[in-house]
Amino acid sequence: MDFVLGFGSHEDPVGSTIEAIKEAKAIAAAEGRELIILAYVLGTDLDTPSLEQQSQMLLDAGVILASSSTNTGLLAREFICKGEEA
Repeated sequence: MDFVLGFGSHEDPVGSTIEAIKEAKAIAAAEGRELIILAYVLGTDLDTPSLEQQSQMLLDAGVILASSSTNTGLLAREFICKGEEA
């Protein structure tokens, strides 16, 4: 998932989706599955809400944060390949 902070973006992009993320992870857990969610937050701590605040909400919900959108794709590939040569 990509979240964008700053001018023209939602005032609380993570906050607007965090309950759905938690619910999806809970449903998967209740069915004996693990739902892995990867995310990237584009912004700075000068944005409102701050990059740190938005990132922490995702981490608290068990979301794996990537350092860039490119790294999000690389992480996804690693999860899908599970150690196989990609």
